[in-house]
Amino acid sequence: MEFSEEQLRKLSGLLESRPEKQLTIEEVQKFILLDTIDDCKQYLRVMLDFYFDVFKSPEGRKATSYIEEDRNIWMQTMFSKGCQFISLLDGVGYSKGTIRLKPIIDFSILFTIARSVYESLIAFELLFVLPKTDDQQTIVYNLFMAQGLSERLKDLDEEMRSHNPTRVHEEQNDIYDCRKAIEDTELYKTIDKQTKATIDYALGNGKKFRYIFKEDNTMEFIQYEKAYTLLNVKENLFNNLYSFFSLHGHPSYLSLIQFREAFKDEYRADKEMAKHATQCVLSFMSIFIVDYMNLVPEIKVIYNKLEEPRRFAIGMYEDAMRGEKKFLMK
Repeated sequence: MEFSEEQLRKLSGLLESRPEKQLTIEEVQKFILLDTIDDCKQYLRVMLDFYFDVFKSPEGRKATSYIEEDRNIWMQTMFSKGCQFISLLDGVGYSKGTIRLKPIIDFSILFTIARSVYESLIAFELLFVLPKTDDQQTIVYNLFMAQGLSERLKDLDEEMRSHNPTRVHEEQNDIYDCRKAIEDTELYKTIDKQTKATIDYALGNGKKFRYIFKEDNTMEFIQYEKAYTLLNVKENLFNNLYSFFSLHGHPSYLSLIQFREAFKDEYRADKEMAKHATQCVLSFMSIFIVDYMNLVPEIKVIYNKLEEPRRFAIGMYEDAMRGEKKFLMK
């Protein structure tokens, strides 16, 4: 479900009530350091402001196919995750009677959101960026659609199925349409038996969609733990990052120890961890929006009209992680 015109109007009113000022180089330099939680929030707002400008613009809603429509909604989901993340940086306090608990930041939740942003970035790359031909994209995207529909059907118990026969029938037909869309491509007709078997297995089990086509048009399944290698970032930059997110997002002895030690007055580890989580989210959102602009050149036009410090703030992490050196800030 995408933002409706009414929702966009209300969101626009909220954001426009906070006038956008010109960024200075000094402010961007503060963003690089992220010394405080306020720095984190200000930087995230710069990123979110641009995301918002994109998807409320006609260019950000333009689509010529159902895949492009979903691509545009994908960007809105990234915006939503960023908004949820920034809201948690204020921390949460509690009071009962005269007793008050100072606000604390639960960084395990921040890392859970960061992992979700990372997974969304990886899936976006697999579905929209890495396919080299329309046929490749048709195949991987319909595997993605079929996987989601199959999982939802499996979650329906017999009572739900008996009360919703029309829905079950429609979604079974949708899965069939996904298979037909794949089999109708010229690429499917020419790939080898093993690759066809891989596709048939994915469609039949409805469990996997994260595939890429290799140079010889065979397919390889991608694990989230190793998927960062597809982002074209510097070697080992994100190595073990997904495991790090899982370690902090799931119940573990390490997360218990860290929570116990996180809120001492002399050293607020929760704030330090929050700054690290913010850097991760900004990194993923920077890579995402740059790759999104490469898919939608009209958005790059909007970006190029921004003042240079703001362009730098939005593209800084992507540029540094890929070693592109597009910016020469003085």
